[in-house]
Amino acid sequence: MESDMSQAFQEELKCLICLSTLTDPVTMSCGHSFCRACLHLSWEDFQLPIHCPMCREPSQQKDFRTNMVLEKLVSIARQESLRRDLSSEEHKCVTHGETRRIFCADKRIYLCPLCSDSHDRGHTHCPVEAAAEDQMESLLKQMARVWEKIQDNQENIEAEKRTVTLWKDYLTLREDMVRAEYRKLHPVLGVEEEQHIESLRNEGQCVLEKLRKSEALMLQDSRQLREIYQELMEMSQEPYMVLLQGSDDILGRSESMQLHMAPTMKPELSALPITGLTE
Repeated sequence: MESDMSQAFQEELKCLICLSTLTDPVTMSCGHSFCRACLHLSWEDFQLPIHCPMCREPSQQKDFRTNMVLEKLVSIARQESLRRDLSSEEHKCVTHGETRRIFCADKRIYLCPLCSDSHDRGHTHCPVEAAAEDQMESLLKQMARVWEKIQDNQENIEAEKRTVTLWKDYLTLREDMVRAEYRKLHPVLGVEEEQHIESLRNEGQCVLEKLRKSEALMLQDSRQLREIYQELMEMSQEPYMVLLQGSDDILGRSESMQLHMAPTMKPELSALPITGLTE
């Protein structure tokens, strides 16, 4: 009976998208609960309203608060699973026969109390349970930062697209202005006018190509950020024993990715001189 209740309890703590134990659980207005990351990745775009992946009920809110009750229940379930893993025979120290309940944060290894006492004094040791909670917290904070970068990058992409359109309109307007000045000041300087227009067009095209390249880099960043976010999410769903030893690589790559984001451009044209026009 106790086993049946435990199984039923575990089932209630599953995300309705990934079908794994909830991570940073949020509950939508319709009552359905999901991992925050699963919900984020289920959105096709960032525009409101968003829809519940289960019942498709629309919501004008997308920044959901963590469901504190579910979060506490998930923590209890994860800690219980960790205790079962720690009590297994394979997790006993081969030297002392004691359970390896201590985690070395510097070498990312498990130690029994006796090994911990004789281990490098300069290293940080703490109970596995506390280390696991700290690592999960670090992972969730990193996920929040990556998601913020994803949203910022999406806004930059939209801004760059608008800039491309505005730049094309500006080039047309600039050409009309130049021609108007030549017609007004020097109607006979046709050769100089055409040279000026050709130079303007060439420079404008170069800038346009840079804008398109910038947009392409941002789209590439968007794909890579989502891939990193997906990896962080998958790591957050791993058992604590795996999480403690396997998350450093993805956390490091996530930090590195955020440092190399493509910036937006501020295009401008050179102020080419028109004969007789000093202003």
